[in-house]
Amino acid sequence: MEKAVTFDELALLSKIKTKPGLYFGQPSLKSLRDMLGGMSYAFSVCGQPDALFYFSHFTKWYNAQLMEKDKNGYACWWNYILYISGGFDDQAFFNFFRAFEKYLMDVHKLTLPPSDH
Repeated sequence: MEKAVTFDELALLSKIKTKPGLYFGQPSLKSLRDMLGGMSYAFSVCGQPDALFYFSHFTKWYNAQLMEKDKNGYACWWNYILYISGGFDDQAFFNFFRAFEKYLMDVHKLTLPPSDH
């Protein structure tokens, strides 16, 4: 019998935050967005649509916040984070994690676990 594999979304994000170069070569919100979007799709195809629960709920939460305050057409979580980062993808990466950790704390009373890197 095969052992069931569990996936720890927050542990992965903690590792990516700590060592982005290991995953992308350099900090990059666009690369993070693409990776997480691909993972979300892959998990849904495999019948596990909630594997990236916190990320998917963060994007909905962040987009809802934008709809209330943004009138400049940046009403998409990643596009707005890139905009407020001056278009700098590496700064947007770090700003994503600031926003994501605020979401975790405000909504779920959680923090990212310490990375074992």
